[in-house]
Amino acid sequence: MHFILKKIYNFFVSLRVPIKVKKNFTIIPQNYINEIYKSLNENYFDNGDTKEEDLEDHLNKRLLMARTLVVPWISNSVNLSNKLILEVGCGTGSSSVAFAEQGGIVTGIDVHSKSLEVAKLRANLLNLDIKFKKLSGTQVKTLSDKYDIIIYYASLEHMTIEERISSLRQAWNILKIGGYLVITEAPNRLWIEDTHTAELPFFQWLPDNLAYLYSVNSPKENFNNKYTDAEYSYLLNFLRRGRGVSFHEFELAFEDLNKLNVVSSLSRLVYSGGIINTFIYKKLYKSYLRKQKKIHPAFFEEYLDIIIKKI
Repeated sequence: MHFILKKIYNFFVSLRVPIKVKKNFTIIPQNYINEIYKSLNENYFDNGDTKEEDLEDHLNKRLLMARTLVVPWISNSVNLSNKLILEVGCGTGSSSVAFAEQGGIVTGIDVHSKSLEVAKLRANLLNLDIKFKKLSGTQVKTLSDKYDIIIYYASLEHMTIEERISSLRQAWNILKIGGYLVITEAPNRLWIEDTHTAELPFFQWLPDNLAYLYSVNSPKENFNNKYTDAEYSYLLNFLRRGRGVSFHEFELAFEDLNKLNVVSSLSRLVYSGGIINTFIYKKLYKSYLRKQKKIHPAFFEEYLDIIIKKI
């Protein structure tokens, strides 16, 4: 049921993609899938711990979602063409491709050199000129350029809290006046259920040590057997799997959230726990959250998808 609904949802999302965006989609060459598949297995999944759904995610799904959801959303606020774009935590480059094919002048940074090998191959196969650099999110201040758009695409949640605050402050400093800071696909820790990391209720509310030990109860096979020691030997790795992000980091980075010029946000459909849970209980809970603090409602979505303009 879940799979069918997601397929239907993705189909209707693709129908809504504007013609001006669709016409820029790069034609995928015949050897693309085989070459990226090989590179992913040699680099990104080189420890042998992978599943077909993870491969599919990096082969097709991430590019599809960037093209059909994220790029059209950003394009409603700013034309990507000829804009200097920095993507912080670009991973294997799917989203970098989606921004570059719309005419963006893209630099992607990531701390994982083997991910960047896949990203470089992806750009070469699609004949897109994208710069990739090995840098962490807390090293953006070392970049010499000022950017029109800085994007954290499913990456902010994989930093520690201290790294997030530092990275956001640094990004703001190298963002041009009139430029845009984009946060997308960051799971909100305020939500009752975690649909990102453990797929458990209340998981993002737990203290780190308790969440570490409790992860054995996760239904996700590639997660529930990794953090079983009482010495917390892999705590940093555990934190980087994603513990959620909330308005608190933004408030510490930028002080007064009501002074931020939030120009757009997304309300994602995240199907979980059945139809009633998804379409009724989640909406009621969102309404409850919005009553707790007078800030932009974008900070109370299940996932943070926010565009902030620097003025």
